[in-house]
Amino acid sequence: MEKEYKVYPDKIRTYTTSSIFLAFSLMFFSVVFQDTWLIAKAFAIFFALLFLYSSIRTFRNGHLKTPDFVISHLGVRDNTRETPLQVPWSDILKIEMVPNNAVMQICILCKSTLQDEQSKTIALQDNLANNGNLAFYSVMIDGFKFRQKQFLAIFKEIERQGVKYNPQILVSEYIDPETKRKLSDQREAQKDMFRRQNKELTRQSKINSKLWQ
Repeated sequence: MEKEYKVYPDKIRTYTTSSIFLAFSLMFFSVVFQDTWLIAKAFAIFFALLFLYSSIRTFRNGHLKTPDFVISHLGVRDNTRETPLQVPWSDILKIEMVPNNAVMQICILCKSTLQDEQSKTIALQDNLANNGNLAFYSVMIDGFKFRQKQFLAIFKEIERQGVKYNPQILVSEYIDPETKRKLSDQREAQKDMFRRQNKELTRQSKINSKLWQ
């Protein structure tokens, strides 16, 4: 039996994001000591408290003992929900990497994991509220919490175990437009090289044919 692959928020990303929120909080708090309108100070205090809350929440969520996701022979377990969701590999239809709200996300499309219609509606609304137009995915791993190397490692692990335990799973890795352009340029360059080689071989063949006549 394989060892469970546990996914925790990236500590460095957690510290960085939390520090940025804290810096914004202090910046807004400094407005209170400025000679300005009272309403401006009220708004500043509101946003200062909001960013302070976000900083504390981000820091706390980055140090939870329970992993956000667990990848094992049992499937993918999503502990980020109020009620944790365990999706077996047999229920997973597709794994893909997609861009959403300026960040990358690992999206797992599954068969219906909820039988109760009311629960389905609540889950759909929750996904819609948190993930824009990507409401039909059952499990989503937000790339905002991870650095690129760790994020790609998570995707590769899900892909590896997914293909192992359910070969029918479709896997689609996102390729950004710039990379697509480079790959297209490489393919065109290879085609040009083959055309030149074929042209040269044809020319040499004609020369050799004339020599033997």
